[in-house]
Amino acid sequence: MEKLREILLEYLETKYKVSKTIRALAEKVLEQLEKGSVCLKIDSETEKAELKQSKAVGSRSEIRPLIFDGENLYIQRYFVYQSRILERLSELQKTKKFHIITGGPGTGKTTSLAKILKNRLNEKILLAAPTGKAAFRMRESLASQGIELEAKTIHRLLSRKPLEANIIAIDECSMVDLPLMSKLLDAAPSGCDLYLLGDKHQLASVEAGSVFADICAKYEKNSDIYTELTKNWRAKESPGIVKLSEEILNGSVKNFDNENVHYLGKVSTQNLLDEYKPLFKAENEKEALEFLKSFQILCVLKKRVENINKELSLKAKHSKFTPIIITENNYQQNLFNGDTGVKDKERAYFSNGTEIRTFPLLTLPKYEDAFAITIHKSQGSEYERVAVVYPDRESEEKEQTILTKELLYTAITRAKTECFIFGNEAVIAASCKREIYRASGI
Repeated sequence: MEKLREILLEYLETKYKVSKTIRALAEKVLEQLEKGSVCLKIDSETEKAELKQSKAVGSRSEIRPLIFDGENLYIQRYFVYQSRILERLSELQKTKKFHIITGGPGTGKTTSLAKILKNRLNEKILLAAPTGKAAFRMRESLASQGIELEAKTIHRLLSRKPLEANIIAIDECSMVDLPLMSKLLDAAPSGCDLYLLGDKHQLASVEAGSVFADICAKYEKNSDIYTELTKNWRAKESPGIVKLSEEILNGSVKNFDNENVHYLGKVSTQNLLDEYKPLFKAENEKEALEFLKSFQILCVLKKRVENINKELSLKAKHSKFTPIIITENNYQQNLFNGDTGVKDKERAYFSNGTEIRTFPLLTLPKYEDAFAITIHKSQGSEYERVAVVYPDRESEEKEQTILTKELLYTAITRAKTECFIFGNEAVIAASCKREIYRASGI
């Protein structure tokens, strides 16, 4: 983002010799983009007039560094992404080939998709998700319902052009950012059924846009397109998690303790280490990989992730297996950012659901320890139990925009049966009163 900032501002000054007002507005758009918003709303009539007169600013149909549509100011490329999304959605709506399935964890999104696919297995079907981990879960979930189909990352899916399919289904769409959604919709053949699945209440994508939530809001009154699943089929298994997740969304949280959720105050490294004893006792890579489904530490801040991983790695130095997470894509090895596995002294092991793949450590793409990961990296994952670690003090808040109700909702709903919450209760409670806001024109 810093590089984009430098290039754009220098170009505006050297090529267009923009006024101080236009430069300041361009800087504000870039600031908004960094926070996840696609555009900047312009309320001042004076600023609107100056934008319309500037040669650096174009209207909807023009090519300029900045685009002003009469209400919102955009960086040109993001306006193009947004415009293309709106065009393709309109085209898909007319063909009645566009379908949205949204709902929280345990509401049966994948089950609904499975019912659709079972009657069309003789057709060409493509499945994808934003991360390797989410694609694996999609495949695993469908396989449990008797549907054996490959699921890929969206980036890998789009590497095959043009796409040829009767059905394309994308899971975990809340993680999809604006540019990727634009490319996906462009690649979808006009004659195919496109299914977008996801939880509109989860965290928005790391990059710009809250495109899935925006699309849901756009079509939520159109029953031909939009289906929202509300009955939670896991409620009997973990009523406390379901109850707290609903309270977080509707702003009625009174405490963070119930039959499945336990607030434990300040985090103890020893307590966290004890949770990893089954992994440390694993006799082989199969047992070690099975553990990864059972427990995960989730942190708000990257700094806390690094500290916990450092401490637990030191204390686990005599363990045969330790958890790792891939941090860059490697298409040759079929390893992707977000994939988790275990390593010993010489090798790393990853499961794709049907087999265990082994790699020499020296050949792996970049990876990190994964005793703890950020809540953002946990999206698209599910564990039996999770420990959620929030800041211990108000001063630890990196930005208030990070600590929102969507963050806590996403964290606790990664757990199927039990969730432990650590941190300053006042900080956690305050986060439940903040919502993610990302401006867009969708």
